[in-house]
Amino acid sequence: RLSPRLSPSAMPLDGLGADTDLPEPTLALPAEVATSVKGFSMIAKFNLRCEVDLRQVTFRVRHAEFNPRKHSSVTIRLIEPRVTALVRASGSCTVAGTVDEDALKLSAKKVVRLIQLSGHEEVRFCGYKVVCMMAKASMGFPIRLDQLAAKWRRNALYEPEVYCGCVFKTMRPRVTYLLTAGGKVMVSGLTNMKDINEAVKRIHPILSEFRS
Repeated sequence: RLSPRLSPSAMPLDGLGADTDLPEPTLALPAEVATSVKGFSMIAKFNLRCEVDLRQVTFRVRHAEFNPRKHSSVTIRLIEPRVTALVRASGSCTVAGTVDEDALKLSAKKVVRLIQLSGHEEVRFCGYKVVCMMAKASMGFPIRLDQLAAKWRRNALYEPEVYCGCVFKTMRPRVTYLLTAGGKVMVSGLTNMKDINEAVKRIHPILSEFRS
């Protein structure tokens, strides 16, 4: 589970066509790196347009969990596709899991139906929007994270005493890269694979400079 400071932002995201924080790449992304870029989770949000009795949902929906001492939302886990939904008392919902956008939207509608059957017939499915897609890639070489953080101190956060990875953020577009010394990269903050591939293409020459 990611810490709050590593979690992707749910704010509207800038497109990759605008001015960016990273220089324009001059070389094509190596084939072995391009084939390693894979999405593994998608996050969407929607609203039920009414308040929800979380305890009632917990008692009437299978695979629903609610522990108010830990967090103020009900967790509903669907088996097929494997999706996790967070339902808040205000009616705000978040679903995360499959990278198939159609399957994720269908799962969100299943969650709405489950809440309707729990005694909330007035709930509606409104404002559905994909807010983030998470992907991973392998650079194929180890990275000197300390040297990277020293040169890119405005973008990079590296505190090895706290966490072994380096968090590299850009504002244009709003992307977060989680880098490991072994050359693994996790990308979050964008909503489709086209933009994610472009983001990996932009970060690759920078990381190549610090290969060890």
